[in-house]
Amino acid sequence: MKALMIAVSFAACATTSLAYAADFGQPTGQNPSVTGQGQWSPNSGAQPLTRAQVRAQLVQAQRSGELAYLNNTFYKGGN
Repeated sequence: MKALMIAVSFAACATTSLAYAADFGQPTGQNPSVTGQGQWSPNSGAQPLTRAQVRAQLVQAQRSGELAYLNNTFYKGGN
């Protein structure tokens, strides 16, 4: 009985892992040249900022009120 349970468990595990690893190819209705656009990647061409540039952006956001707005909206629940 235990051998049967082990065999069934192994078969179920093997079936689900094969289904999980299957390559389904290109989704229907999508242009292959368009897929993947709009996704951020670390090599997207953006140059890293210096500490001085980040600090200047922070000061600008504080002066314009953008930082206070974001803090109130996202971290304190809005309204």
